[in-house]
Amino acid sequence: MPTPSELAQLAERLDDMQWYDFLDELDAVSRRRHRQTEPEPQANGDRDSLAAWIARKHFLADSGIREIWYLPERTPTDEIRLLEVSDRQAANGSTPTKVEAIDFALDVQGCPYRLFVADVTGDQLEAIRDNRLALPMNWTLDGKTVWRRRP
Repeated sequence: MPTPSELAQLAERLDDMQWYDFLDELDAVSRRRHRQTEPEPQANGDRDSLAAWIARKHFLADSGIREIWYLPERTPTDEIRLLEVSDRQAANGSTPTKVEAIDFALDVQGCPYRLFVADVTGDQLEAIRDNRLALPMNWTLDGKTVWRRRP
């Protein structure tokens, strides 16, 4: 079996199409290996526990996510805000001036929370931390909890 270093050397020789095909296959393998039968969270559970559960699900669903930042500070009590860091996002050639959040419908029966997720690259996260890129309105990194794919 090849070592991680040997696999990395092989990956360096792939053209763009082969690289993205490889990443898609790696995602599929990751989902098969990490399928969990974790119970649905309690609809009346606390927001922090639900956010942690969602983060675990997102890590399993997308192997490109390397960090998830939970941003509860100054957040309405019925919202969960996540900043997901992945360097696998395709660059569109333009430099954004602010980060956009997407309102996701939570598929948890009776859940009183709305989920907002903003996807950023590592470079964009550094720009946010340096105040060169704006978070969505009323979002802050203060009081954050950061979950990483690997501790």
